[in-house]
Amino acid sequence: MTAVGPVARVARGVEFARHMPLSKLLRRAELSLHRRLRDRLAGSKAAGEPAPSVAAHPPAPLLPPRAAAIDRRDGGYVFTFLSRSEAMGRDIDWNASGLPESDQLWRMNLHYMEYLEGVDDVAFATLVESWLATNAVMKPNAWRDSWNSYALSLRVVVWMQQIAARAGRLNPTLTAHMINSLAAQIRFLTRNLETDLGGNHLVKNLKALIWAGRFFSGPEADRWRRDGVALLARELDTQILPDGMHDERSASYHGQVFCDLLECRHALGVDPLSGRLDAALDRMAQVTADLTHPDGGPALFNDAGLTMAYAPDIALAAYSCLRGREVAPRRVFALPGAGYFGLRGETSYVVVDCGRIAPDDLPAHGHGDVLSFEWSVAGRRMIVDQGVFEYVAGERRQRARTAASHNTLFFEGADQADFFGAFRCGRRPNVRVLAYEASDDGFRLNGAHDGFDRLPGRPRHVRELTADAGGLRIADRIEGKASRAARVGFLLHPEVRVSGAGRALRLERDGAHVAMSASLPIVVEPAVWWPDMGLELPTRRLVVPLPPGEAGVTTALSIIATSTRMVDGQ
Repeated sequence: MTAVGPVARVARGVEFARHMPLSKLLRRAELSLHRRLRDRLAGSKAAGEPAPSVAAHPPAPLLPPRAAAIDRRDGGYVFTFLSRSEAMGRDIDWNASGLPESDQLWRMNLHYMEYLEGVDDVAFATLVESWLATNAVMKPNAWRDSWNSYALSLRVVVWMQQIAARAGRLNPTLTAHMINSLAAQIRFLTRNLETDLGGNHLVKNLKALIWAGRFFSGPEADRWRRDGVALLARELDTQILPDGMHDERSASYHGQVFCDLLECRHALGVDPLSGRLDAALDRMAQVTADLTHPDGGPALFNDAGLTMAYAPDIALAAYSCLRGREVAPRRVFALPGAGYFGLRGETSYVVVDCGRIAPDDLPAHGHGDVLSFEWSVAGRRMIVDQGVFEYVAGERRQRARTAASHNTLFFEGADQADFFGAFRCGRRPNVRVLAYEASDDGFRLNGAHDGFDRLPGRPRHVRELTADAGGLRIADRIEGKASRAARVGFLLHPEVRVSGAGRALRLERDGAHVAMSASLPIVVEPAVWWPDMGLELPTRRLVVPLPPGEAGVTTALSIIATSTRMVDGQ
C-alpha cells in the first residue's frame, strides 16, 4: 500500500466525514461513551429485572436451518467461520483468546450462534449453558463481541426461533435462563441501536425488536414491536431503492436484508405498513432472481461472497411461501438506481456495474468496480469479480476494493476512489449512464465516471459494452489527456484454461469455448480469487496494457462453442 502523509490523511478524513450526516456522527460519539461507561451498569440492572411472559404461540422459523459450522472432536468442539477452523475444549473459550486481535469478525461469528440451528438438543443445551455462564454484560469490552449490537441481534433471533422450534424438548430450567437473558439482551439493544451505522446492521437490530415483540407478550413486548416497526417504516424508504436493490449494492447484503425483511413479515403476520413492506419484498425478490448466476450463486460486486447470505433459491422459496407467488429472472434487466444491467441468455449471463460504489453515508462495503462486469458461459462462471477475503485493514482488504482488482480500466498508481482503513472512503467517483438500449437479444450500455479527475489532464474512463447471445464487445475510451499508463483487467475463474498469445486468446471451461481478441496485446498474469471470506484460490488475470497517450482499446469475447445443455454448479 502507498504511504499517505499527515496532510493527505487529514484531507481524506474530512472528505469521509463530510458525507456523514451530523446525526450519525453524534450518535457514534454517544455510543462510544455509552458502551464504555453507562451500559456496563445499566446492563447488569436489566439482567435482574423479570422477563415479560412468553407469548402463547411464538413464531416458528421461516427459513430452513443453516448447516452447523461446528463439529465434535475429542470431547470438545471445532468451530469453522470465514473458511478457518479453530478447536476448543468442552469449556469453550468465548473470548477466543488464542486468536490475534485482528480476528474480531471470527470472534463475532462465535457469538452469532447461528450454528445452533444445525445441532442436536444435547449440543444446543451445552453450548447455550456455556454462553450463559461466561458472558455477563459486565465483562469488560463485551460490546465488542458477546454484547455487540449486531452479534446480539443475530443471536437473540436464533434463540427465540429455536425455543419455538424445540418446544417441549429443552430443559425447562435452561429455557427459563434463556428467556431471562433474552429480555436483558433486548433491553440492552434498545439502548444501543446501530443508528450510527444504519444499513444492514440496523435492519438486523429492528428484526430482533420485531421478533421479540412477537415472542414475548405484554406492554414491554408491545413497545419493542412498535419500535421495530417504526424503524422498519423509516429504513424501508432509506435502504430499499426504487428498483428493489438494497442500497449497499452488494448482492450478498441484499440477500441478507431480503431474508431479514421476510422474517419480519413472517413474525408480524401482516404488513404493518399498508402494503409498503410487501411491495418492497416483491421488488427485492426480482432483484434476487436477476443477480443470481446460472450456478445458483450471487453476483460478487462490492463486498460479497458465495455463502455470505442464504442461497438465492432458499430466499426465493421463503418468499414464495410467504407471499404465495413466484418470481422468475428476467432475460434483460436494468436496475438504474443500483446501477446494475444484465442479460440472461441460453448460454450467456452477464451483469455490468454502472452505478455509485455505495451510499455516500455508508461506503463500508463499496469497491472500485465501476464499469466492471461478471460473465458466465454455459452455466459456468468465466470472468469473475475479485470478491473479498477479509474485513481487516491491510494489503488484502485494500486490494479487494481497488479498481486494479476489477474487470475495468484503471491508471497505474491511481484508483477510482480513495479507500482507506477497513471500511472508509474519502473521494469517490460520480458515475453516469450515457446511453442504455435494451432489446430482446441483449443490451448496449455506455457509461462513464470521473474517478480519475484528480490526475493531470483529468482523464475519464468511458466504456461501451454490448451484450448479446454471441458474447460481449467492449470499447474502452479515455477522454482527456492521460499522462500515465493504464490497464484493463479481466479476472478468470480458476478453472478457465487459456491458450494463444498476443491479441488473440482462447478461453475454455467445461466445454465452453470463448475467443478473446483485443486491439492491443493481452498479457496473462498470476492472480488470486476470493469467492468467500477467508478463501483464496490461485487463478489468472488477463491484462491489456495501455501506454501513456493511448486513447483506448476494444475487446471482444465471442462464444464459439458450448456443451449441448446448461449445467449446474460453479
